Amino acid sequence: MKIMPSLGALAALCLALCGLRGLCGENLVFNGDFEMASAESPPPGWTMWGASQWKIKANYTRDTTRPHGGQAGFRIHHPANTAGYIVSSPEHAIQPRRGMMYTVTFWARTDRPGSSSFGFDVYESLRPFIDAPSPGFYPIDVGEEWRQFTFVIHEGWDFFADRSRYLLLTFKPTTNEREEKTLWIDDVAVTEQPSTREGRLVDFDHIEHAPLAHRLSPREDLAFTVDPTKRLKRATREAGGVSFHRVAGWTGVPYDKKGDYTLAPQLEQAIREMKLPMTRFYAVGDEPFGLEGAIDRAAEFLTKVGIPQDRTVLEFETQGATAKIAPEVWARGVRHSLDRGYGFRHWEIANEPYLGRSGSAFPTPDSYIEHFKAVSRAIRQVHPAGQIGVAINHNSTAWGSYVLKQTAGSYDFVVGHYYCFVDLAKYRFEDVVLSANYRMLDEVLKVNALIRQYNPGREVYQLDTEWGMHCGGLIREKGERADYVDRNANIYGTLHRAVRLIYYAREDMLRGASSWEMFTRRDAQGFGILSREAPDQRFLLYWLYYLFSRHVGEWVLETDGIARYYRSEQRGLSIDGPLTPVLATLSGDGKTIYLVIVNGSWERIIPARVTFQGFRVARATGVTLSNSDPDGKPLQARKDDAITELRLATSEQGLSFILPSHSANFITVERE
Repeated sequence: MKIMPSLGALAALCLALCGLRGLCGENLVFNGDFEMASAESPPPGWTMWGASQWKIKANYTRDTTRPHGGQAGFRIHHPANTAGYIVSSPEHAIQPRRGMMYTVTFWARTDRPGSSSFGFDVYESLRPFIDAPSPGFYPIDVGEEWRQFTFVIHEGWDFFADRSRYLLLTFKPTTNEREEKTLWIDDVAVTEQPSTREGRLVDFDHIEHAPLAHRLSPREDLAFTVDPTKRLKRATREAGGVSFHRVAGWTGVPYDKKGDYTLAPQLEQAIREMKLPMTRFYAVGDEPFGLEGAIDRAAEFLTKVGIPQDRTVLEFETQGATAKIAPEVWARGVRHSLDRGYGFRHWEIANEPYLGRSGSAFPTPDSYIEHFKAVSRAIRQVHPAGQIGVAINHNSTAWGSYVLKQTAGSYDFVVGHYYCFVDLAKYRFEDVVLSANYRMLDEVLKVNALIRQYNPGREVYQLDTEWGMHCGGLIREKGERADYVDRNANIYGTLHRAVRLIYYAREDMLRGASSWEMFTRRDAQGFGILSREAPDQRFLLYWLYYLFSRHVGEWVLETDGIARYYRSEQRGLSIDGPLTPVLATLSGDGKTIYLVIVNGSWERIIPARVTFQGFRVARATGVTLSNSDPDGKPLQARKDDAITELRLATSEQGLSFILPSHSANFITVERE
């Protein structure tokens, strides 16, 4: 006689077979249907997120007027010019597991049809909050009637559970903070099943890679020996590039929207004197005077200012990636360049397609991958020797590792845009200038290791076509745009970039770098280098690149010595490194040694001693780039306000000098 198990036993068996949760259809979202009656705002299970000034309870309410199902839904109101949003409560965070996939469904409607946003805020820890890579944020096209949306994410492909431990569902009524808009959501559900994808991506956070080389051992002060016969490699002189916005840029230079040349002679000469080794234009196919006209003007301008065309990156896609440039149009533009005899050979496909902007043509990595492959094939047909660049976000598994894997074989270089997002309210000067750089440089090395994993036996390199210091933390929460945060380009941002330039030029981690950006407005100095509103004045960053291009020789020399090290107290900035990083290079004729040295301490002056072997010093000169106002304006009235003489005590065998606090120092040493 067959004995039937009890209902309780069946339930227990089901849970065991299903892995204890999710597989039997359990909704992992607490109060996702908003049926829990409560006077609380937001409803139980949901939390206001973002800056404290936007956490207004009346904007996040349970609403019974027109739910999708049951008795209630959730009303999320966004007043114009605010930045608040809602997440599922950390107390009920989804804790993902290895090898599983998560299906998210919800219904949404709005009072103003257009783009809203859904995604995942993700944390490695909740006490304290420590950010972790997110599976992504996605624009959603919401109308006045209820519509269902579905998203599926796979552990091991879109994120890794051992770091991205807590997932919070995130809803924003609009992708335009200036817009007033209300979003209603209802019947939010997340279910868990075994992933349907085979294998896993390479885990970026655990990839084996060479450690960042500092070239100086930790001790006191600064003392090192330079031998011109000990050449480590050719210097990456192309690291000292500066990017332009567009051919007809946002400040109306170098061309206006009619295609007329607008750059003042003083600014044209200033750019020539920077001796830039590379640059980049984006949205070349988005100009009112046409793709071919934009290519012609870019070529004309580069000739005027002395920047090599063969080291200039061109990107065609529309600004904001709101529409795709068809593969045949890409091919037409490349063919036009070749027919005209231009030297362009680097083609970057899309600028930051991973940002999830309103109306983006690339809402998912797969949409970008499909387009990238088609454009790459089209370019190869007309320019087999052309170099094609893929855009990635290394902080995102989906937009980083996944894109690199799925497009492998179709790209020659990788574009990472290694901005340092720093918290200016919490970080010390040394954290900003040194530790944030050391962390980011380690990330660059990890991307190189990732590239090698996905491209065995094939040479692929990195070009960083936008980078710089970028405000973060409380500064960003206050709604200040980076262009208007002076510390991004005053002595903070200038020395931050100086340290990056030292490592980019010295450590052979990429082929070139072109930082953001050449032109800005006088009221927006956060990335300032030159401004048409002040044609006779220069920003601190201008003088950095001016001096750097004159103090990088042909060969990187070994620096055998010691330096005081800095250790940050900020979590996540755990890579120790020299307080005074050094670049030593030798001219091509072997007659001159150049030194670039940053003192990354705000208060401490550093005694320095350099000994030369096999190099008798005949003459040595030095200058210091500095400014003593931590909140000063980046724009300088006079060159002498930024650059002063560095006094050197010389002998036939070496130099000794004092490095001023918070300074970049440039030394030229000539042999007998």
